[in-house]
Amino acid sequence: MSVPRPLPARPSLEYERKEAKALLRRLRAADPRARLADAQLAIAREYGFASWPRLVRYFTDAERERGPGHDVRPRDHYESFVRSLLVEHAQRRQLAARTLAAYVPRLYRRPASEVFAATVTEEEARLATARRHGFPSWDVLIEQASRPPRRRPDWEREPIEHAGQAIAAADLPALQRVVEAHPELLHPSDADVAMGRSLLRSALAHEMRGAPVRHIVEWLATQGFDVRRDLNAQLCGSMYMQPEHVRRLLDRGADPDAVMPNGSTVLEHALILYWNGAAVDVLVGRARPREALWIAAGLGDVPAVRRFLDPAGKPTAAARRVAPPVGLKRSLPTHPDPGDEELLLEAFFVAMLNGRTAVTEYLASRGLDVNTRLWDSPVLNIAAGNAWPPVVACLLRCGADPDLKGYHPTQSAREIARWRLVNNDRDPGVREVAALLGIDADAVLAEHDARRAPPTIDPALQDALALAADDARRLGQTDVRPDNLLFGLLRAGGIALAFFTRASRMDVERFHADVAERVRPATERLDGPALPLHADAQALVDAAVATAVARRREQVQGLHLLHALTRAERSTAAELLARYGSSAEKLREELEKGM
Repeated sequence: MSVPRPLPARPSLEYERKEAKALLRRLRAADPRARLADAQLAIAREYGFASWPRLVRYFTDAERERGPGHDVRPRDHYESFVRSLLVEHAQRRQLAARTLAAYVPRLYRRPASEVFAATVTEEEARLATARRHGFPSWDVLIEQASRPPRRRPDWEREPIEHAGQAIAAADLPALQRVVEAHPELLHPSDADVAMGRSLLRSALAHEMRGAPVRHIVEWLATQGFDVRRDLNAQLCGSMYMQPEHVRRLLDRGADPDAVMPNGSTVLEHALILYWNGAAVDVLVGRARPREALWIAAGLGDVPAVRRFLDPAGKPTAAARRVAPPVGLKRSLPTHPDPGDEELLLEAFFVAMLNGRTAVTEYLASRGLDVNTRLWDSPVLNIAAGNAWPPVVACLLRCGADPDLKGYHPTQSAREIARWRLVNNDRDPGVREVAALLGIDADAVLAEHDARRAPPTIDPALQDALALAADDARRLGQTDVRPDNLLFGLLRAGGIALAFFTRASRMDVERFHADVAERVRPATERLDGPALPLHADAQALVDAAVATAVARRREQVQGLHLLHALTRAERSTAAELLARYGSSAEKLREELEKGM
């Protein structure tokens, strides 16, 4: 077999159609009976596709998919994924077969048995990796991954932060001055928009919280921002979307029936992205759902699901008419041309995402095997890992096996629940799932704590403590006090500095101007003997260790010490936060989420 021609870096169906017409002219010069279908098939086969319709579908999906809605990772991450994909293909892992059948032209829409029988090249694994992560090709992925990472300055505010400050103050002239100095803010990248880093997203967020910034939103609209498009994109949602936020977006003018660039509606995105059936219910109250098995399952509509099944419990032809959103099928590890079992499993999974246990029970009663490992891991493992108590309870009623191991992680649902319990026993859902799986939470935690070694001091925190001593030397002290600990953390930079200055929403520039001498670069250090910790400082370090122990962390980190500093009575940290527009309470609230 000849080696297929590589796909273009940015596939274009329109270009291939023109190429087919050009080839037809050349073919007819030799044979007047040549047809367009002959030219199209020849081009499709050059790329490795079995037919022109398969090329059309592949290219259409590739053009509809956007880039990743997250920061691009370093190249090593994607190279590792390539290696893993090749290994998992050799191990006959189901997810590897589905990934290759979805993205490699010569394997496109082939059954898993044919994919496993084929030899997969590194180039093909790279293409599949790129497409799996939302890029049209490996070249484009590498181009993005090779760009220098965005480095957030420790003290200087970025232009978008200055703009955000003006928006929060409802100060349009100030915003216009920032934009005049940084006109690039009017043209955010697709990645910035996807991550919510845009002027319009900031203004709309403030407006929906009741701030008087409608004039700013209207001005941004005159500068080229599309308010309705941004509202629709927000309405597509994110994990654990809340009903009240959906209502605010709808009331502000988002269109619940909007069709997004990938060809799917806002509601269809919500069914996969919200992970909250209550929020979906708010949306569906104003939308017109299309008819499809997976949509009916996500909405919890058992009668509609029933209509998509034949008397034997198999999906009807109508069940295949509307597929989940292109691009978001990366969240659903399904085959591009799913068989009956997989189509039912896809609907079952969407019902799980939205907590529609009536649908999951119904599908199980019609013959869906709740212990299937068609996706390598049983659905109970997914539910346990995400701490969905009602879904776990439902699956157990339907006969799910809590001791059946999956892949990535290679654990059973019971083992996953134990791991989650040890790492986050404060989540009521985690404890409830553990109880459903027959795990005595208190006994497991006591056993874990009894054999756990004390946490070590993170090297970054050790450096911060050394800088605290340097701060004390510069002040002529003979020991390290609590305020030295704070400035040691700030000089060390990193996440503790980001929390204190940015997560707290203090006036960073004024603060930095006032304390510049005490936050000099970490490289500037005075030689001198080691300084002991004052009793008050030692108590704070001990409190940081206690926090790490209570949270079952292996290391004591800067955030643990910062948390202790904000809890200390009449502390320098609390005083500074209040002086520069924030509060210790506000920072502790953010720290609770970050620790």
